[in-house]
Amino acid sequence: MIKKEGIIFLLLGIWGSLLAQDPLSPAIRFRQKFLHPVKSDLAMEQIDSMRTVHLMIVGNIYQTEKQVQNAYNFTTGKYEFRDEFRYVQPILGLGDIVMANLKTSFSGDIKNMFSSPDEFALALKYASFNGMMHANVHTAHIDKATLKRTRSLLNDLDMFHTGAFSNIVERAGNQPLIITKKGFRIAILNYTLPMTRPEVSQDFVINEANKNYLSAELRLARSNKPDFIIVYFDWGSITEDIPNTQQQDLARYAFEHGANLVVGTAPNIPMRIDYMSYYFEGAMKEGIVAYSLGNLVGSNEEMKHRNGYILDMEIKKNNFTSETSLGDWGVVPVYTYYDTLSIPGRTKMVTVPCSAIERGDIYPNLPYIEKRRVINSAYEVRKLLGSTADELQYNMNEMVADNVMQTIDIIGAPLNNRQGRKLEAEMPVSPAPALPVVSDSGVYITPSLALLYGAPVVPKEVVEYHPKKKGKMPPKETPFTKQKAAAESVFVEPVRKTETAIEIAAHDQAVVETASKPSPSGNMKQVKGQTLEVRLDTFYRIQIYALEKLVPVDTNYYTHLKGCDIYEEDGVFKYVLGMYKDYEECYRYWKSQMLPRYKNSFIITYVDGKRILK
Repeated sequence: MIKKEGIIFLLLGIWGSLLAQDPLSPAIRFRQKFLHPVKSDLAMEQIDSMRTVHLMIVGNIYQTEKQVQNAYNFTTGKYEFRDEFRYVQPILGLGDIVMANLKTSFSGDIKNMFSSPDEFALALKYASFNGMMHANVHTAHIDKATLKRTRSLLNDLDMFHTGAFSNIVERAGNQPLIITKKGFRIAILNYTLPMTRPEVSQDFVINEANKNYLSAELRLARSNKPDFIIVYFDWGSITEDIPNTQQQDLARYAFEHGANLVVGTAPNIPMRIDYMSYYFEGAMKEGIVAYSLGNLVGSNEEMKHRNGYILDMEIKKNNFTSETSLGDWGVVPVYTYYDTLSIPGRTKMVTVPCSAIERGDIYPNLPYIEKRRVINSAYEVRKLLGSTADELQYNMNEMVADNVMQTIDIIGAPLNNRQGRKLEAEMPVSPAPALPVVSDSGVYITPSLALLYGAPVVPKEVVEYHPKKKGKMPPKETPFTKQKAAAESVFVEPVRKTETAIEIAAHDQAVVETASKPSPSGNMKQVKGQTLEVRLDTFYRIQIYALEKLVPVDTNYYTHLKGCDIYEEDGVFKYVLGMYKDYEECYRYWKSQMLPRYKNSFIITYVDGKRILK
């Protein structure tokens, strides 16, 4: 005979089974767990389900005045920055979060040496960057208005940024930076080392590495329940190639207070990657610190500043447990190539993955010496990182680069993100680059930001260019034609103070005897009872040879030919070098440096922009 209690339990079991067949009832899931514990034979096997977010982290991105000038196309009147990232944007496009150390700004003033045209920001967007770090020495040399405009432009392009803020209130609301991608919450903190800041930047906030701030903000970051915390430092000395004790101490301190990854830049050269053991919340853990990623876009043409690497990393998250772990990761060595061959008379700067150059998949006709430099660059990175990181090589070639460029042109957006509110058509065209200045010795000076992290270097005497008419002028003068005419013009220098008539004649090759009367221009000089007028528009150049066929000069290999100009005259291409106001200086350089190498070279004289004699 069945007891009453047994019947009740049987009915309850049948009722529970019927309810379990309804997948829409929220109470069933709870009950299912209760009725079928994990240890029960009837429990369903739980299979891990993982999601992945892809990080791409690079080092410094520079844009000096010289680089801005090289990117300007006088024919179209536009800047062409996209070629700088042509061969790395297919790789960067694989990343969900792509971040860099921004060593420039966007003031809207083309004459500001710490600023770039807005078109460069758009090129960064197209190259798939969506996170920019501001905490660096460069930001300390801009004013508050420039910082606000830079942040506003990056916001319009839908790019995250951190490290510098207009005021303390803005910092409090945006520190740390939290990026949400594909179900992940990534926290980013960006700092530079304490520094003596110029007065121009004293009225806004730049994150400086202080252990008290670092521990408090890492604690704040952890309170936001992120899946991964990245601390990005701008640290180290430009003369160092190994991490110092301060860097190692800061990296360990960041790990011990909750960071998952520490990366850095500043020395402009790559440094090693370390696995660092540390204790956090009573458990022994191991973190990765990349002391310096080097340069993605070099600060100048020095060989040691052309190297860098991309940190390519996957982060995995268990959908059941929410546990986060490091997945596949490695590095992609890159090199800044200064291309002087593709466009005669212009230098085009391109960042290339080293492995693609080694295989000959891109730039197959690269000069041998330049290819050796790329291979040596990759060797240096492999030597640094071989014991800790694998190199990742992608099948990059000209076809892939062309296809990605065409895809971006068609969709008007990068491969990994939407375009943002500011479209290319809405962005006004920036004016032509500011022209270089000339020093007292007649040498063209284009300030290099790599040398300006201190008091700005200003020539003793800055003189403007004065355009000269060459052939027919355009019917309507525009800012573009003004800049083009100025670039092709002759530099006019104030009166050269000479002591004797012999010196005047030797310097200018032209002496005009006039009546003894005062000169309204002030260019007359009394010498032995005669009044001599000095010709102010005379200068000297060295012609090394003339060819019937144009042969581009590779100034990366023939470094002594930097500044060499090629122009066509009477069907012959003439190669001239230098721009001297002092004949003796020109003669000394020709005699000692050029004549031993080029037996047919000679000095030529220009008066009023015209070549008059040998």
